[in-house]
Amino acid sequence: MSDKLPESNKENSVPEPFGHFFNAMNRLFSEQRPNRSVLQSIDDFFTSTQPFGGFSAELKENEKEYIVIAELPGTKKEHIEIEVLQQYVAISVKQRETITKEDKNNKIFQQKDMWKQMSRTVPLSKPIEQGKAVAKYEDGVLTITVPKKKGKKINID
Repeated sequence: MSDKLPESNKENSVPEPFGHFFNAMNRLFSEQRPNRSVLQSIDDFFTSTQPFGGFSAELKENEKEYIVIAELPGTKKEHIEIEVLQQYVAISVKQRETITKEDKNNKIFQQKDMWKQMSRTVPLSKPIEQGKAVAKYEDGVLTITVPKKKGKKINID
């Protein structure tokens, strides 16, 4: 009966970045005490947005405003959508790519349409002035500035 079982084939590797993660998990469970590189690779996997096709977004804050910085290299301004709601900023990138192959007589013999969509939602801890948000896109970097709402300060008796 064991003759009919498939042999393990190490050539069928798991595609990146999952391959590194699975190898690190195998090392983690085969060793008595995990070394630092295994734990670091696990942290890198879960903190990186790239394995899932996302983009990086960073939130900075000062007393008056929030500043969201997203890196979108190679993206055209027309493909970016920004939605500012009460306590979060949502950034979406939607791109359509058409690949056309032609023969010697310029007759199309293959055409492929592909859609690419990525999004990130950045939560904000305090209410904001939605109507006063501004965005700037330059050299693949999107910068969104959103003013905070000013609350009324009261004195304690």
